[in-house]
Amino acid sequence: MLLMPLSIGLILILIAIYFLYKKNLKMSKIFMISSLLWIAVMSYTPFSELLLSPLESQYPALQEFPKDIRYVIVLGAGHTTNEELPMTSQMGRPAMFRLAEGIRILRQLDDAKLIVCGYSGLDPTPHALMQKKMALLLGVREEQIIARYAPKDTREEAIDVKSILNNQDFILVTSASHMPRAMEIFNGEGLYPYAAPTYHMAKHSSNDVFIPDSVGLMKSETAMHEYLGMLWLEIVKLVNREAVKK
Repeated sequence: MLLMPLSIGLILILIAIYFLYKKNLKMSKIFMISSLLWIAVMSYTPFSELLLSPLESQYPALQEFPKDIRYVIVLGAGHTTNEELPMTSQMGRPAMFRLAEGIRILRQLDDAKLIVCGYSGLDPTPHALMQKKMALLLGVREEQIIARYAPKDTREEAIDVKSILNNQDFILVTSASHMPRAMEIFNGEGLYPYAAPTYHMAKHSSNDVFIPDSVGLMKSETAMHEYLGMLWLEIVKLVNREAVKK
């Protein structure tokens, strides 16, 4: 989280305050201006979408696929358990989009299963259970749903579902920005799904007001999260290769 755009901007402000305390006005001004420019650029929609587009454009929306596919896997996202709210409000936006896309595809298949994944984390409810409840409310039959409560991240999701798939073709649903990393992880486990990206954020809408705003910052943070995740994945692969050599 310290490497997210807003966090970096706040760190720059803290450094500016430190130099101000030390009465070094020149360095304080440099870091204060750098902070303001950094946050402004990261909050500027054309720039944030420039970061997101290379991720979201790698896999096109899944419009056609074999009708004999048996499994649709929806990767976990996030939720907040609050019984005073409707289920749609308890689900995070990415989670809701992913599940809706998974159900859309499921209804076009013959005798297929919906696999939902995710552990509870700091929340009392496992994410897979939350997805299952939401799917039931949206009309999916209980016998069509397979909930996997143990996986904590994408790699664990890939490992967990491998035993269920039994080398059969399947469809993988996740956010468009997350799809490149998810496909690399699944491929690394010997799994080669049909990619079904959803929750596209870089839409290049002509209605956008091109001034810095919180939506632009959110898009930059989403892109940064994925780029850092891909970097970490490469570091892990490098470490594993070195370990094998030894």
